[in-house]
Amino acid sequence: MTIKSDPNGIDIATERPSDLDALNAKLQAAKARRPQDKAPSSNGNALGMAWRLSTELIVSVLVGTGLGYGLDKFFETSPWILLVGMGFGFAAGIKAVLRTADRMDAADANIPLGTDLPDALENEDDL
Repeated sequence: MTIKSDPNGIDIATERPSDLDALNAKLQAAKARRPQDKAPSSNGNALGMAWRLSTELIVSVLVGTGLGYGLDKFFETSPWILLVGMGFGFAAGIKAVLRTADRMDAADANIPLGTDLPDALENEDDL
C-alpha cells in the first residue's frame, strides 16, 4: 500500500495492482479450501412445492367465488352466479396446478421448457 498526499495535504492510500492481485489470489485460495455448498434438502423442496400447488388452487377458488358473490349481489341472482364462479375458480385452479406441476417435473428432469424433445423420444414406434 502506498500513501500519497493530495494538494490539500490529505493522505490518500492507494493500492498497487500487485497488491490487488495478491489479495485476489488469497481470496481464490480461500474459496477453493471452503467446502462446497450443500444441495437443498428434498424435504424442504417437496414442502415448498406442496405449499405452492395448494396455494394456487385455494386462491383460484377464492377469486372465482368472490367474483361470483359480487356479481350475485349486483344482479340479485343469488346463489347461481356464485356457484358458477366457484366452479370456474376450481377449474382454473386445477389447470394452474397441473401447469405448475408440469413445469416442476420438467425442471427436475432437466428438460428445458419450450424446446422440442430429442428425436429419439419423438419416434417411440422405432424402438
